[in-house]
Amino acid sequence: MPVSSMTGFGSAQMPTPLGLVQVEIRSVNNRFFELGLRLPEDLRSLEPSIRERLARILPRGKVEVRFSVLRDTAASAESVSPNFDRIDSLVRLQERLESQYPSAIAPWRMAELLSFPGVLTSPTAGVDGLPQETLLSVFDAAVQSLEASRQAEGNKLAQAITERISTLIQLQTEAARLLPEALEAQRAKIRTRLQEAFGQAPGSDLQPEAMAVILAERIQQEAHAAAGRADIAEELDRLQVHIQAVRQALDKPSDQPQGKRLDFLCQELHREANTLGAKSSHLGLTQVSMEMRLTIEQIREQVQNIQ
Repeated sequence: MPVSSMTGFGSAQMPTPLGLVQVEIRSVNNRFFELGLRLPEDLRSLEPSIRERLARILPRGKVEVRFSVLRDTAASAESVSPNFDRIDSLVRLQERLESQYPSAIAPWRMAELLSFPGVLTSPTAGVDGLPQETLLSVFDAAVQSLEASRQAEGNKLAQAITERISTLIQLQTEAARLLPEALEAQRAKIRTRLQEAFGQAPGSDLQPEAMAVILAERIQQEAHAAAGRADIAEELDRLQVHIQAVRQALDKPSDQPQGKRLDFLCQELHREANTLGAKSSHLGLTQVSMEMRLTIEQIREQVQNIQ
């Protein structure tokens, strides 16, 4: 399944004996599948089929379907016939109402009478004088148009994410380059502080040479321990793993939608970038961490629109 956006538009139309059948479908991003139908009353029987078809291909997203028939008056007149039993019953109802409420009921006009449900019938089988298969074929064509639109938008999103992933890789490379310098700076800082602290400590019975050796060993131990706590090599390794996972999801999409997987990977990327910034006291690494978080947030904004 190629990367597909949750945002798209599709439409289709077909001329029929009753007029022009038109279908428009719009979709936007949403955590769950949400469907809004705008159907004429005489097409309500299509709703179950429409829901079933959309649910199979759209696991999530907010979808609006607009179904309409632009009727050909001449063609409609030829394809329908009056239901005289229905007309007779309505005329009797009018006469009864006029007798009971003579001052409140005005006689019905012909247009009003013909607008009542069931007055005009069609000899053609199906919904609104058309077979359901015909109406649903127009809907299926609109769905194909929607899918093409969503895939085109998905390709643009994938390209935008790939560009930002390249930026993230550059930042990761820069962080790896700065890491030895940052660790050495951390060791030097700890070494200086310990030397100052031990220099102010009370003297002991040890010879100055022995005291210097012990002091040097202790300083070395503390400096290495502090540098180890500031080591971000693991975070950089995990960043690389998550970056590769994002690139794989974009380059080799699976049979399942990738949106939720990519969203999870963005969370993991953000976690590692945050940890990198929290552990580092090096100004350059702090700036790299900030740029990483901004880039990951831009990726996440694009991912929110992916199916």
